Formats: sequence, structure tokens, C-alpha cells
Amino acid sequence: MGSNMVLPSAMWLPFGTRVLNARSDKGLSLVELAASTGVGGDKLRDVEAARCRPARSLVERIDTALGGGSRLVEAWAVTLQAEAFPDEFGDLGELTVHATRVWETRAETVPSFLRTREYSRAVLRPRWPGLSDKEVEALVDEEMYLRAVVTGPGGPALRAVLAESAFQDPEVDPGVLRAQRCFLADLVEAGIVSLAVIPETSPRGPAQSGDFRFLEFHARPGMAYAFAAEGGELLTDIDHVERCCLIRDALEDVAVELTPDSALLAAE
Repeated sequence: MGSNMVLPSAMWLPFGTRVLNARSDKGLSLVELAASTGVGGDKLRDVEAARCRPARSLVERIDTALGGGSRLVEAWAVTLQAEAFPDEFGDLGELTVHATRVWETRAETVPSFLRTREYSRAVLRPRWPGLSDKEVEALVDEEMYLRAVVTGPGGPALRAVLAESAFQDPEVDPGVLRAQRCFLADLVEAGIVSLAVIPETSPRGPAQSGDFRFLEFHARPGMAYAFAAEGGELLTDIDHVERCCLIRDALEDVAVELTPDSALLAAE
């Protein structure tokens, strides 16, 4: 693909990975899949790397060759719908794991990809009072999977700018909160995340701007996810994204960098 070719939205990255995983699970090489579908290997490689927006007919041929039972076609349709109506997009985690850089600001809690299991459970339980313990634990498992991927080898660069209150949540058990702060200190010391705090005396902060996550991708436009919106809202419009960039820069101007020895990350 030429260097001047415009890549499709980053929303196609999870779909490409889904195709790649389906082929790998079937034990087929690109050459073998190309032979089964009658599609060139370069085209299939572009689909898996999300360097193109494949036609439904192509996806149907891939799905049939891999015995997907229409799962790939359904995923393609969901991706196409999400690209057209990003405010209906439902899986932030899938996008996050494909980002090259993740920046997040929170007023009251630690970002989901930086939580301990116990802290995650303590935050999610009151947020979803109608769910059973098993259902809450499934949400906790999702956060732990996201944390493992983004903090592991090859994960995106991580940056969190939090209000002081995020480190001092009175609704979380003190022991759980201490363990969470120690975990953050370990992540900072290991260079896995850079962390900063907005002082309580600052006129700017997540409480005023709203919680949001900014995602950057290689050679593709960035996106922002506003947590404050009901159910969350993915923002891809250039004006909204630029506004989030301005807010991010303003918060960074007043943020104070944290080190592993910072008082806010201390066990006591």
C-alpha cells in the first residue's frame, strides 16, 4: 500500500485482529487462506492490519473459508455501524489495546487499566447495584484483562492525570486503597505509566472538564472517550477531538508529576 494512502478509522483495528486470530486458530497461513478464498495474500494482509475497509463480499469469503459461522460478517457489520455512528460504539477496551498512547483523566477513581482486582471490585459494585456478584466479577475480569494487555510488553504508552480525590476515595476500604496506591507506585517505578495529580487548589481539573480517555494511533486520527456522557461517548469528530486536546494540554499545565515516593502513593 502506498505511503500516501489514507488508512481507515482505528475502529477497524479490532476487526483486523479478529480476522488474524480466526486464521491463526484455524492453523492457516496467509498463503493457504488466499488459496481457499481466491483473494490475494497482500489483500488479506491489509485486512488483518486494518489497512483497508473490506467489502462485505470479501469478508463473507474469509468467513466461509475459516468456518466462522458468520461471526466475522457480524463483526464487520458492527464495525461499519460504529464507524458511521461512533456514539453507539460499545467496546472501549478493544480500541484501547490497539492504541500507541493512552492518556486519561479522572476526578474520583483510578483508570480501569491501572486498577488492582480488589479496587476494581470496590468501585464497580456500588456503580452496578443491580448486578449479581457473578456479573460484577465478570466486569472485574474484563478490567484485569485490559490491564494485563496495556501494561504488558508491547502495550501503549500510558499517562494518567488524576484529581487528588482519586487517591483518597472514602467509599473504598482503606486497606484496598493503600494497596492500590502501592500498585500505582510500582507501575510508575517500572516506567509502565507516568502519573500526575491536579492539586485541589487548582481551578482546573477533571471535575470541571469531565473524565475522558484520549487514544492515539499510528498513522490514524486520535479519538476521545467521554466517560461523563450517559453510557460513555466515543468522540471522533475532529472538532470534538481538538477540544479534548486543548483540555488535555490545560490539565497538563497545572498537573504535578508523581514519583514512586510521592506522598499520595505512600502506603500510609
